[in-house]
Amino acid sequence: MNNVQVRVNVINQLKLLRQSTFKDKLSFLDEDIQNAQRAKATEVMIEIDQFNRKVTIENNGQKLTNPQALFSIAESEWDEDIQKSESPFGMGFFSNITVSDHIEVFSGNRHIIFNVKEMIQSNKTDIEVNEIDNTYEGFKLVLNNFDFKEVPSSLIRERVELLGKYIHELDIYCNGVLQPKKNLTDTDGSIFSSVIKTDNIQGWIALNSGFGDNLKVFYKGRLVTKLDSHYYIKGDLHINDKTLNLTSPDRKDIVRDDKYYAFLNEVTNHIKELANESFLNGKQRNIDEYIDAIAWNADKEKLKSETSFLVFDTEDRNDSEYLENIALAKRKNPKIKSVNQYEAFIKSEAARQSESNHKEIEFTQEVKTKAPEAEGIKTWSGSEGSVGGYSEPEIDENKIEERKGQQIDFNSEPVFWLSFDQIVEQEKKFKIAHHYKLKVIVSRNKLENTILETLGKEKNIVHISELTESTLIKAFISNTELSKKESRALMLLDMLSRMIGFNRNVFAIGDVMVIKQTEITALQHTIEKIEDDFVVAYDYLINKVYIDRAAIDDSKLIESTDEILNINDYKFILSNLKEIVRSVNLMNFGNLEKPNDLYERIIKGLSLA
Repeated sequence: MNNVQVRVNVINQLKLLRQSTFKDKLSFLDEDIQNAQRAKATEVMIEIDQFNRKVTIENNGQKLTNPQALFSIAESEWDEDIQKSESPFGMGFFSNITVSDHIEVFSGNRHIIFNVKEMIQSNKTDIEVNEIDNTYEGFKLVLNNFDFKEVPSSLIRERVELLGKYIHELDIYCNGVLQPKKNLTDTDGSIFSSVIKTDNIQGWIALNSGFGDNLKVFYKGRLVTKLDSHYYIKGDLHINDKTLNLTSPDRKDIVRDDKYYAFLNEVTNHIKELANESFLNGKQRNIDEYIDAIAWNADKEKLKSETSFLVFDTEDRNDSEYLENIALAKRKNPKIKSVNQYEAFIKSEAARQSESNHKEIEFTQEVKTKAPEAEGIKTWSGSEGSVGGYSEPEIDENKIEERKGQQIDFNSEPVFWLSFDQIVEQEKKFKIAHHYKLKVIVSRNKLENTILETLGKEKNIVHISELTESTLIKAFISNTELSKKESRALMLLDMLSRMIGFNRNVFAIGDVMVIKQTEITALQHTIEKIEDDFVVAYDYLINKVYIDRAAIDDSKLIESTDEILNINDYKFILSNLKEIVRSVNLMNFGNLEKPNDLYERIIKGLSLA
């Protein structure tokens, strides 16, 4: 029986290691610093020398006692506890050949030369080891012929800074500068950020105004990868051995197993909480800046029941005028995109007006106090002592007090909404809303738009563009029993009816109640409103006008049925003439010729009475 052995072509293995094993070109830094940790170093010094095309990495850890272990894959000379806890396998050193083809090592009294380029060309695997007189305490690695075009020095500095930040047991220097430390849960100071402290994850996340993937995963202080599944989010997430399984040998990617998907789910939940919290409690100007991040990541289903909207109660005259003034301001300045910008605009206008008033009244002697100067007054002086100035109010939008939103019960009453940018184009619609005393929500951003659109399918709320009205007027006449004065008033109205041309009395007096019934088609909702301003009702079926007794001034009339007119009768007719003519104009004259001037016809008739 023939024995067959597994053999490895070392030269081909070196080529493979250089080309494909380490997908991250900066892995050599992570691996060399990890080796320094295993050697129980306390300092690592990294020098970048672009002029001589080399990078030097040295540490003050244990000296190398067995050079062979450095170049043996799946072997190492680390302490037993290190081998058990980190499974080093002796692979990390070979990450250096991805960036250098001529490597030197100084440790103890040995100088080792690892000429990869020459080995591949000559097909020889011998490594040069020289004894030196001066003992080097620690471990020094020189990467010669470094290709800074493929791995720029700026990227090296960024990676060293990242390593120095989170590997707390080492002081790491780059070109003599100690890299600052940072706690795992210290955020970067972003406005919207959150700290994560769980059994699986330690770190922080923050909303990012950019779209890029800036959510990093770290293992033992070293960058593993960036998560490409979460947009508009940045942060640093530190994991442990229980959290994820990492790929070998470089630990620069995550194994896509059940742990991975559980990790993603946990991270997603933290991001949703951050987005929702930012939207519900953040300042509006900051929400506007990060609205893309919030809209992308928020739990919109949860926000539907928690969001406070900017609600305008059009029954309140102040609210109604506020909306009208926004429309007016946006016509003057189309760049106004938010309520805060509108507030800043009107304060600027007020400040300019204040300065204008100041100039007008400072010459008026009887005015004892001058108006306060506007903020941001700019002045100039000429060479001959002349002075002048103009006002450029500098209103700080950040100091404007925000209008507070409120939660609203959409089931209790109809509500309409529009976005801030639509106020001008929908001005006619919110005037209709004002007429019917409806509530109007002004959406401040696209996330609120989305929530309101969704709510519109579920709740009693629609976009204001769908506000159409179908109106029916109902009049109710009651209590037609007349007092003696009202009877005389009706007698006089009968006389006026005949003066105008009718052969009967076309007037009646009673308690008139007019109800305006408006159907809001989009909501299938009917609004009934008593119109107090209506004091006359016209019944077109019998061609008769009903006048509300409250609209008739009969205080001067006498309680008499005498057909002879007295001065008080004339006073009654003249004092109510405007209302009488308005009522007659409602009439259908049929075959009768309608007088061109009812006032003139009645006055002439009275003169002949």
